[in-house]
Amino acid sequence: MAAARFLFVHGAWHGAWSFDLLRLELDRRAVASETIDLPALGDDATPCADATFDAGIERIVGKIGTRRNWTLVGHSLGGLYATEAALRTSGKVRSVVYLAAYVPKAGDGYAEVEAVAPATQAFRKCLTKDEAARALAIDAAKAKELLYHDVAAGIAAAAVTRLKPQPLEPFGAAKIGGTAEALAKIPRSAIIAEEDRVLAPAAQVALAERAGVPFERVPTGHCPFLSAPKRIADLLLGVK
Repeated sequence: MAAARFLFVHGAWHGAWSFDLLRLELDRRAVASETIDLPALGDDATPCADATFDAGIERIVGKIGTRRNWTLVGHSLGGLYATEAALRTSGKVRSVVYLAAYVPKAGDGYAEVEAVAPATQAFRKCLTKDEAARALAIDAAKAKELLYHDVAAGIAAAAVTRLKPQPLEPFGAAKIGGTAEALAKIPRSAIIAEEDRVLAPAAQVALAERAGVPFERVPTGHCPFLSAPKRIADLLLGVK
């Protein structure tokens, strides 16, 4: 069997850059990993108006291609993308890991998971809907202590400069289209961030339990790939 490889799917406002430290840690262990920018995020130039959930799924499916034996790791909103992409790739994904992420059941959309795990009130105050751009803008200065409170100061300062407006369409259009039976065939696990100031840890647990997904806990904030990349690499390499 070919060696396992990881494909990282970032969350809202972020990009492929989010996983640079974690991928470096995996590189040191000779473990293959890849990532992508979802449409309109990271270094991708797609206008927010054209940045649909399905376009993001197509991008992940294209990255997977004909290769097999992937573990998809979804952060935050990326949990929905990772789940749907796994269902659409005909057995090429051997597992899905949710990293401080929305953990869906079959048939869920964003509304269903958000009802169980809404963003904290403090984080919602950092967001402004831009109807003209069809995006949810973030006040990076205010969000810094919520997203990156446990991240080294220099890394956090660099990260906030790379946050981009989050396209609105995926919030309404995200949908897990496979059946419960199909989803049950994909091994899934979750990593709960116990000091998360964006998605409350208890809500992350509630989502995982609702979906019947086992979980482990780490003493980090919402972005453990930046604050504790070695610890996350250790956990990922224990996923079978």
